Amino acid sequence: MTHTSDTDGALFEQLRPRLKAISCRIVGSEADAEDIVQDCFLKWRDAEQEAVATPAAWLTTVVQHQSIDRLRKRARDSTAALTAMELAPAVPPATPEDSLLRRAELGEALARLLSRLSPSERLALVLHEVFECGHADIAAALGTNAVNARQYLARARRRLREAEGETPASEKLCRELIRRFQAAINGIDVPAMVSLLGDEQPVSVHEAPRLRIHAGACANDAVYWCVAAA
Repeated sequence: MTHTSDTDGALFEQLRPRLKAISCRIVGSEADAEDIVQDCFLKWRDAEQEAVATPAAWLTTVVQHQSIDRLRKRARDSTAALTAMELAPAVPPATPEDSLLRRAELGEALARLLSRLSPSERLALVLHEVFECGHADIAAALGTNAVNARQYLARARRRLREAEGETPASEKLCRELIRRFQAAINGIDVPAMVSLLGDEQPVSVHEAPRLRIHAGACANDAVYWCVAAA
C-alpha cells in the first residue's frame, strides 16, 4: 500500500480544478465551490496524510460531503427567513397623526444635531447612521482622513449620550431648514446633506412662530433614532 505525504500542497493543487468542478456541480456556484475547496485544503493539511492510501478519493469524498452540507445550510437559512417573514406582524398604514409626529421628531433630531455637535461631528454621524457611508467616504466628504472620521463619529455619539438628560431648546427650527433636511434624506442626497450640515450656522435656523407642519410630509425614523439613541 502506497502512502502519500503532501506537505507542500503540490498534490492538492493538482487536484484543485477537479475538486472545484465537483463542488460546483453540487452547489451551483463557483464562489461557494471555491470556499468549499479551500476548506477541504485546510482539512487535508491537518489530516494524517500518510494514513490516506488514495488521496484523490479521500479529497473527493470530503468535497462532496461539504458541498452537500452547504446545500442543506442554504435550505435551512431559506426556510428560517420565510418563517420569520410569516411570523412578522403586519405593519399598519401610517395615519396623518403619525406623519405629524414623525415630522416633529425629525425637527427635534435636527435641533439636537445643530446645537450639540460641530459641523464635522454631525456630518460624520448622519452620513454613517443614515446614509450608511463608510469611514473612507466620510473622510472624503470632510476633507480629512479615515482616522479623524472615526474620531468625529465617536465624539458625536459621546456628546449626544452626555446630553441625553438635558432639556431640549424651546426654539423651533425654521420650516425651510427641516424641509431641506428631509429632502436630502429622502433623496439620499449626500452633497445636499454636506451643504446643509457642513455650515457653522445654517441660514435662518430658528423661527419665532409655532412650527407649521406640511401635511403629507414623510419622516425618516433612522435620523431621529441615530440622534436620540447614539
